[in-house]
Amino acid sequence: MKLRHPALRVAVPALGIALLLVGTAAASRALHEEPSVDPPADVVAVGQADVRRVVVETAERQVELSRTGDGTWTGGAGTPRAAEALMTEVEERLFPLQAYRSLPGDAASDEFGLDDPEITFRIEDTDGGEHEVLLGGPTFTSGGVYARLGSDETRVYLVPRRMMDDLRSLVAGRRIDTPNDLPEKLQEKTPKHDPTSWWLRQVEHAEGHSPGGSE
Repeated sequence: MKLRHPALRVAVPALGIALLLVGTAAASRALHEEPSVDPPADVVAVGQADVRRVVVETAERQVELSRTGDGTWTGGAGTPRAAEALMTEVEERLFPLQAYRSLPGDAASDEFGLDDPEITFRIEDTDGGEHEVLLGGPTFTSGGVYARLGSDETRVYLVPRRMMDDLRSLVAGRRIDTPNDLPEKLQEKTPKHDPTSWWLRQVEHAEGHSPGGSE
């Protein structure tokens, strides 16, 4: 079809160029747009009200806490009294127990520290179900900790470092907060638009805004 009107001969090529530019811009945004943060992964999907008893065990010590119907925590034999108050403070971060990332992999690998875990966390729910979570070594950023569910060696979870500190605190009977200045150091050395900055924000998100609570 011939375009005889001068205005049409100018308008059609201009429209084509405009569409090309719009498409290029959209493609550019798609390439550089930051991915959305993955939703938390449930390790143990038991809410606060559905927990009956927990046991936190390390190589040196074990504490046991039971939850009554009114939400009060009482410690078992040998459990520091301070652990009862601490549990009231941290239970929202622990139940349901969630990870900021879940990966298929060999959970028995030495790199995760799960063959000799630092902490074994056992949860008994109000239906009589029992759940065991092993927490091992720190992730390479030190912003999280590797975990696995019971004897399942096919999946590795990354849980916030704050969660590990909560469990350490229960065992010790006092608040423990492990220092972690790596995100701050990386922030200083990472350009604003460097792809690493997105990875860094994920680490900071998981560390500072752990599922069920915040620092």
